[in-house]
Amino acid sequence: MRRKLFVCCLILMACCLNYVFAADTPEGEGGLLSLLGINPQVILSQIPAFLIVLLVLWKFVFGKVGGMLDERRTEITTQLEQLKTDREELDRLTVETRQRLGDIENEAQAKIQAAIDQGNSERQQIVAQARQEAEDEITRARAEIQREKDDAILELRGVVAELAVDAASKIISAELTPERHQSIIDASIGRLSAE
Repeated sequence: MRRKLFVCCLILMACCLNYVFAADTPEGEGGLLSLLGINPQVILSQIPAFLIVLLVLWKFVFGKVGGMLDERRTEITTQLEQLKTDREELDRLTVETRQRLGDIENEAQAKIQAAIDQGNSERQQIVAQARQEAEDEITRARAEIQREKDDAILELRGVVAELAVDAASKIISAELTPERHQSIIDASIGRLSAE
């Protein structure tokens, strides 16, 4: 870009010089330059000074300013690319974080549901076990009651049989009168109560 600017300045100066010399006519005729009050010798003497100043400016000012502009442009471009990269990374991390949070929430829900299911299962097992133990206890109690009932019936049969035998033997050995019959029954009941 600097070279193009320099070349444009040289071309412009060459055109001006060509116009100045072409318009320069002898003094008596009064050319365009003399009408404008321009002295071609002054212009010719200023052209090398202008070129020297332009070269010095080009070398020391335009070069440094152009270099600083290029550096700044490069720095801005680098910063923009870094910002774009950082933004993409931030977007990726945001998506990743949201996905991870979703996974954590799903995992937590699954664990909660598993704990609820396990609690329900254990509750059902405990209830079933308690019912089974209650049924077993009832069955044992009924069996015990039935056994004790059977034992009591057997014992009662034995006592009744003894009483019947005893009463029969007493009836056979003594004549029964209603008083005697009542006293035998009372005695038998009394023995039964004593035993």
